Amino acid sequence: MDSKKSIKNITSSKKFRYGSAAIAFTVIFSAFIILLNAVFSFIADRNGGFYADLTTNRIYDLSEETMDVLSNLEQKVEIIFCMTEDKVDDVDTLLYVKRLAEKYASACGNVTISFRDSQKDPIYFNQFKKTSADTISNHSVIVNCAETKRYVVYSERNFFKFSSGTGSVFAYDGENKLTSAIMQTAIAETQRAAFITGHGEDKRNAMETLLREQGYEVSDIEISAVTEEELSRYDLLIICNPKYDYTGISEGKEGRVNEIGMLSSYLTRSYGNLMVFIGPDTPSLPELSSFLADDWGVSYKPGSVIYESSAAALDPYGLYFIGTASDPSTSGGRIHSAITSSGVQATVFANASPLEITFSEKGEREVSAVYETSGGASIYRDGKLDENASAPVMTLSTYTKIYDGVERRANVLVCGSVEYLNYVSVQSYANADVLKSAFSAMGNKSVVTGIGYKVLDDTAITVSQDDFKRYMVLLSTVIPVIIAAVGIFVYMKRKKA
Repeated sequence: MDSKKSIKNITSSKKFRYGSAAIAFTVIFSAFIILLNAVFSFIADRNGGFYADLTTNRIYDLSEETMDVLSNLEQKVEIIFCMTEDKVDDVDTLLYVKRLAEKYASACGNVTISFRDSQKDPIYFNQFKKTSADTISNHSVIVNCAETKRYVVYSERNFFKFSSGTGSVFAYDGENKLTSAIMQTAIAETQRAAFITGHGEDKRNAMETLLREQGYEVSDIEISAVTEEELSRYDLLIICNPKYDYTGISEGKEGRVNEIGMLSSYLTRSYGNLMVFIGPDTPSLPELSSFLADDWGVSYKPGSVIYESSAAALDPYGLYFIGTASDPSTSGGRIHSAITSSGVQATVFANASPLEITFSEKGEREVSAVYETSGGASIYRDGKLDENASAPVMTLSTYTKIYDGVERRANVLVCGSVEYLNYVSVQSYANADVLKSAFSAMGNKSVVTGIGYKVLDDTAITVSQDDFKRYMVLLSTVIPVIIAAVGIFVYMKRKKA
């Protein structure tokens, strides 16, 4: 009886009540800290870093195209930043790339991230230079696959799209760049491209850079100096604004090399791919012109010029204009439709010559437009100005044949604007994306299409790693202060009791 009364007295005392409250409060806050840690760990695991992406366009989300690439990735790929992690966090543009890279690493165990200081360890970075002229800065990002010994080097600007008017950043294109680089480095198959020389052709550096970025080994070649077998080893040949004609059948009869015959054999026997860039200044080249018109259904008239309507023009004269996308259901249309769905910007043609499709189908050959002028364009040709006319400015011709139960295909892309290549390196236009889509159609498996860029906005709300650290410091000081205050309060109450 006395023991029961004693227990009742103890549990009803103020000392017991205050002590129990303090213990309960401590347990609750300890559980809160554990729960908070679990929540942040969950965010880190799911998002590839200590931040929550609350941006309007979810700029750090990975698309289905990227997830497909990562799910089939067998090689180990490393994303290398060329400065220490703390310094990367201080550079806004690189922080975008780092956050997205963490997403890749979180989604695929074969993708890792490393940080190396290019200034303190320059010898390490020499392995990522193809020539002595190549440079790697501390703002570069390298995607490297040691197994295939292939790599891609990007500058920080490569990850963004810029406005053509102000030059300011308007979109983030990081996913497209990283996924493409992973594909290019992981695939061991080498693609070979060559600029044809020997006829006064131009060579545009931006095009060569794009080819290398897409995994091509790039060189120059003279058709007259190689055999058909050597020519067949190339996946893509490029003719850019030749000044002199190619040799044909007549020269072949005289014992000279039949260059047109070599090109024809390359396309129809080796199932190669050809890109031809011409313009108003391209002279009359009977052999080449006949080859394109008779065999591949595309002709041009030297000196003819397109003057686009004000609705599509970028200059007062209409010489620089936005191309009009063709029917997406055709072979040519599928080149632009593969990127149009991802939010592609305008494609620019400048100082362009109109093309003419001489036949749409002929045996195993099919010809269609990729881009055209608007219906309000004016075309100067044969000494006359044809108003409210339209014409193709980029075409795709395909040759398809079933061989041993396998479909084989050759492709010829003709562009009526040599100046088109001047905009390949300009991030505010889609010229490079269109060519990348063409590379994909021509059999380059390392090219990824359909990944859209993410337009940046000023309402982006993210919890960055720096913010996370500040919040943790705040919580680690505020909560102990609260507990200490409660403890002091309980102590004083108990003392008075």
